[in-house]
Amino acid sequence: MKPLVGVLVVLALAAPAAAQEKGKKSEKKPAPAGAAVSADELMRQAEQKAAAGDKDGAAELLRQAAAVPTATGEPSLRLGRLLEGKYEFDAAIDAYKAAADKLTGPAKGEALGRMAVLQQVRGMAAASATAEAAAAADPEGVWPVIAQARARAREGKGDEAIALAQKAAASGGAAASSALGYAQEAKGDLPAAEAAYRSAMNDPEQRAIASVGLARVLRKTGRASEAEPILKKAIEDAPGAVEAYKESARVKIALNRASEAVGDASTAAALAEGDTEAQRLVQEVTVAQALGYLASNQPDLAIQDLTKLRDEHPDSAPIRVGLARAYIAKRQADLALPELQKAVELDPGSAEAQYQLGFVQHMLKRNPAAAIPAYEKAVAADPANLEYRAQLGAALAAANQSDRAIAELTRVTGAPGYNRADAWIYLGQADLGAKKYRDAIAALDKAAAAAPNNMQIETFLAWSYFGLKDSKNFLDHGRKARTLGQKDSTLLDYLARVEKGEPIK
Repeated sequence: MKPLVGVLVVLALAAPAAAQEKGKKSEKKPAPAGAAVSADELMRQAEQKAAAGDKDGAAELLRQAAAVPTATGEPSLRLGRLLEGKYEFDAAIDAYKAAADKLTGPAKGEALGRMAVLQQVRGMAAASATAEAAAAADPEGVWPVIAQARARAREGKGDEAIALAQKAAASGGAAASSALGYAQEAKGDLPAAEAAYRSAMNDPEQRAIASVGLARVLRKTGRASEAEPILKKAIEDAPGAVEAYKESARVKIALNRASEAVGDASTAAALAEGDTEAQRLVQEVTVAQALGYLASNQPDLAIQDLTKLRDEHPDSAPIRVGLARAYIAKRQADLALPELQKAVELDPGSAEAQYQLGFVQHMLKRNPAAAIPAYEKAVAADPANLEYRAQLGAALAAANQSDRAIAELTRVTGAPGYNRADAWIYLGQADLGAKKYRDAIAALDKAAAAAPNNMQIETFLAWSYFGLKDSKNFLDHGRKARTLGQKDSTLLDYLARVEKGEPIK
């Protein structure tokens, strides 16, 4: 029998070895893990993190939830919303696509509707098709309706777009407001569009998208300098927003800084390779740079550069319009006309090409009747452009279509903030042609307040008072027109006769 002490020693030495061996076995065969965390639990955790301000952590949990084999498209839809709110548009588009592949009904409609809006912001051609797919999934859903409203506005269908946006307004929040602004802009109601965009900007998640729309309206209403800082902030917040780069380029062109617009236009084209508008914008910036010579009274240099560009890109409507503008600056109508005719053939929807074609016929060829069809097409393509409408009204007045001219010009002069003399002069001319002498005087007085000592205004005022048989005021304005250089023999003859005391009959 072995001593007890020896047995204890052996047992003591054996115990650590046994424990070590057991540990090795445990390492080789780990205990079965607990049940995997469900997609629902991960979404719940993500919601908590987002509420606490940890959006990156929430996004990671939602990605994990989406990767769970049994997960529906809900985690991807939530991930898309989260990324959209962070202005990570490309990643959000991917998430919405993944969500739509798994979802059905209203949820699928939301995923596709949101995706269509972001595709439009990113300058993707697929936006319209995605909007239609959203409507097919959920015809009455808010997001499909918003997407369709924006698509219709982009197609120039303002009335249809407004009806859709208003339908979404009840429950669509800031996104519906932004869509309504876009629709009103397409319709040509810029004051209403501005109000809608400003309302949408109160929502942080819509701010970047609404900012681009607001900037566009500001540029179109002659406030490009106000638009520039808004776009700068939008680009900082959402560096993938192609529409922001496009508008930034156009704002810089409007501010006569075409050379600074090159970078924005090039970035837009690089970010959206399939966006023909972005590609064309690069050419528009190049044209604007060449036209910069006109400001320094060097039209020949502009013609030289633009002729070279035209020969390199014969199918470019913007280049041909630019070359025509250089010829117009030299009053070379016969050289400008073929360029503009080719431009409208290449791009019938180009408002600028149609306007310049009308301008040449109207102001250089002195054929207002021939100018009217081109002006009408320019206004149809860009209904909010007051300059286009004013020139259409002027051509109508000169062509003795007084009633149409009055209606068109009243719309221009009634636009909020309009303070130029041009439309008031043309309205006075139209009223004079319609023998509405008192209306003509009222319009021409407003024109005179904006542009005093204007020969044309004084001439029209003289004839208006002549129509009223008001000799005193006819003399006052007739003499002033003569002093300012009026050479019209008919007016001067009547003026001389009245000065001699002959009454107006």
